[in-house]
Amino acid sequence: MLSRVTFIAITTFWLVMNYLLWRSQIGGKNQIGNTVPVAAVWQKIITAPDNSTLDIYQHEKKIGLSDWAANIGQSAWATGKAQSDGYQPDGMVEKLTSYTLNFKGSAYVSPQAQVRFEASLKLSASEDWQGFHLRANLPPNSWEVHAVAKNQNVHLKIEDENGPWEKNIKFSELENPEALLQDFGGSYAVGLLGLASGPDHQLDVAHAMRWEAHEDRMQFGHSKVRVYRLEARLLGQTIYIFVSRVGEILWVELPNHITLRNDAFSHF
Repeated sequence: MLSRVTFIAITTFWLVMNYLLWRSQIGGKNQIGNTVPVAAVWQKIITAPDNSTLDIYQHEKKIGLSDWAANIGQSAWATGKAQSDGYQPDGMVEKLTSYTLNFKGSAYVSPQAQVRFEASLKLSASEDWQGFHLRANLPPNSWEVHAVAKNQNVHLKIEDENGPWEKNIKFSELENPEALLQDFGGSYAVGLLGLASGPDHQLDVAHAMRWEAHEDRMQFGHSKVRVYRLEARLLGQTIYIFVSRVGEILWVELPNHITLRNDAFSHF
């Protein structure tokens, strides 16, 4: 059971951090043909008007529940000048200052053990990431990741029956995943993620992980609806995310037969 949780924790950490690296380097490039710009779908996701409640399944068995929320931060005044709370000039428009994405929930990793998790990502008005925080609890174990873009490092904290363990990781270290994962558990951690060993197999996951976006259709009740399909390859596995035309998360397919399904599907 603990090995499964370790796999999920390491994979989640690696997926998010390398997505942030990827976005800073190659994010938003347009595709051709029947594809759509990844940046256009991303913009819909971070400005979606409604939250997405997602049921978590593994091998078609429901094991948990999660919630995805996107929030837009706005300043009180476009000019940035101080104004009294009781007065707002006509025509004054609020100014977009940031985006915040929150994801939280819980899932059973065994009939007796439930892991609880929460993650948040803050972006600037120009969609550059500013901060990321992830925490997962499976008593007596907990994992916490905190990163601030301007500091150029990641703080990792793990607590188990042996006590707390902490480490600061520089962004530059993320470019050598095999060497870094040796600190997490040697060849065991490397094996969990399917990384080859040796200098000839050193990976640059930020470049290997490339997102694509396509127009697609999904069966919803008795009809098919138009959606966007995001997909990417990570460590030999394909990840799919289906998004409504207004940015709501509808369906996510992850490795190990794990799917996240919008609770709207439960009504059909």
